Amino acid sequence: MKLSEAMVRADELRPNTAGEEQKAAWLWALEGQLSEMQGRSLRPCRWPEVDQELNLGPPHEELYVLYLICKLDYYNQEMELYASDSAVYNAALAEAQAWWRRGHRPERKDRWKL
Repeated sequence: MKLSEAMVRADELRPNTAGEEQKAAWLWALEGQLSEMQGRSLRPCRWPEVDQELNLGPPHEELYVLYLICKLDYYNQEMELYASDSAVYNAALAEAQAWWRRGHRPERKDRWKL
């Protein structure tokens, strides 16, 4: 998913007045958190010159849209929507983190049996 795709999908779900630069900054902050989780260094954000591909792909790319929706709800003071959307986002984030850990475990050389 690209930055612009995430912004368009969030805009379809939550019409808003936030600018694209603000939404890109929010997404890139999340990208930094996810890069840290993955043990990668964060690339510089070159948006709007380059519509960059986001690191987390299918099946967890919806995380970016959920994050934007939460930010929009929060800054629009839609606290009931924010609370429910945050619960959905946090569950999706936990699933993405678990998926990442399962696929990127360090190889163990010694197998101890008790």
